[in-house]
Amino acid sequence: METRNYRIQTSILWIYSILLLIYAVFDIVVNILPKLLTISIIPNAAFLNYFFILTGISLYLTPINIIVGYGLLRRRYWARYAVIAAMLTFLVVIFTQYLYLGIFSLFQYGIYVQFFFVVLTLLFFTWKRVKVLFGEYRPFKLKSWYAALVIIIILFSFYSIFFSIFMKIKFNFPFFVDKPRVTILKKSIVPEAPEKYLKVEILNVSLLIPKEFIIRQLFKTEGKDYEWRVVFQNKGKEIRGVINLTNELPYGDEEEFRKRLGHTSKFDLEKYILTNNWNPGAAFIRSHYQKGHIGDLIDFKEIHMDNCKGFWERRQTDILISGGFSLYKRKEDQFIGGGYLLLKKYFDESNILSVLSSIEFLKPEDTRQANTHYERGLVFYQSRDILQAQTEFANAYYLSPENPDYTFMLARSLYLKDQEFLDYTHIKDLLNKVLKLKPGHKEAQKLLKEIEPRVPKEAKKLEIR
Repeated sequence: METRNYRIQTSILWIYSILLLIYAVFDIVVNILPKLLTISIIPNAAFLNYFFILTGISLYLTPINIIVGYGLLRRRYWARYAVIAAMLTFLVVIFTQYLYLGIFSLFQYGIYVQFFFVVLTLLFFTWKRVKVLFGEYRPFKLKSWYAALVIIIILFSFYSIFFSIFMKIKFNFPFFVDKPRVTILKKSIVPEAPEKYLKVEILNVSLLIPKEFIIRQLFKTEGKDYEWRVVFQNKGKEIRGVINLTNELPYGDEEEFRKRLGHTSKFDLEKYILTNNWNPGAAFIRSHYQKGHIGDLIDFKEIHMDNCKGFWERRQTDILISGGFSLYKRKEDQFIGGGYLLLKKYFDESNILSVLSSIEFLKPEDTRQANTHYERGLVFYQSRDILQAQTEFANAYYLSPENPDYTFMLARSLYLKDQEFLDYTHIKDLLNKVLKLKPGHKEAQKLLKEIEPRVPKEAKKLEIR
């Protein structure tokens, strides 16, 4: 018989039971029905979901919520075992989070609050007075339906690990990814190899580029982040090497990952994606990024130099060296990355190391500096210093893309009559932009007419469509 001394325990048990059933309804309305019926999720649901996560109630699956919630309301002795089993699955959840997020899982402060409520729940349901409320005077039987319920609860807590193993087998993801070796790069200085390299300052970086290279393409994305990509290629009638630079993050600025990792740095985000073994999302992103890379032998390193750090991936075949790199400024979270493709008989690893170790981040320039770069470009262009001229025109165009003169001179500097493998489609697009900005630009009309026959037919067909 219930006495006055058990009223507090009875009230807590009743509240907990109701919360379990409320969470079951909440999960159906917010998570299940929107997926089945493609309807909008109710607003302000995130706060309620976070409440259920922190209290440990989210450790139950919805069908089990209903069963256990009903059992607790009716004070069925087996419901107490189900609660204890669900709380013990918290250990599996922590282990899974560690597999998925690595050390970043320890930065999720919510798990410590959740741990507190899990311990509190376990203490409550193992309390002798609570046992009395359930009228429990019989031992736990392994051969019973409620023992099967306990086993099901525990097994379902492993579903994330089972899913990861399934994805690895199905898509042939590696079970273990080698951690990158740390390589220290010393800063390259121009006087060390003045006959081979030229120091250029393009957009917001400074670096050494082989003297025989020119700019082939410059793409700039209008918008908030002003993303850009520039492609360098050797001069001549044979492609010997290609180097590209970009400020576009290699995996994008994955908001969901960064949020789950505790708003970590962009460097740590890339390292997580490159080295995480278990998170299928990270494996998908990594495998998608690596598709189409040439070569089977992969040399993956973490590089440190001065106030920068990043990653360097090197692949090779019998005739090619290829790979990618990324550098992050330690304090300001600035980024520069890119890729390269070099013929072994003309270039070796030392050439890439010279380029990588020479990279410096520059302070963003004011748009008023555009004309200064344009005037410098004209001087270099007249002295036939093509790479420097292209660089200065690229800087002017980047700072003021709506100026038709800057755009035209960039297009003109990219068009070299004695150069093979030019991107005529890219040059044509720049000239069309000039004519859109200044319809009567005669030099642009003349140059466009000159290169028109050289534009690939595929590009013309695409343009007609």
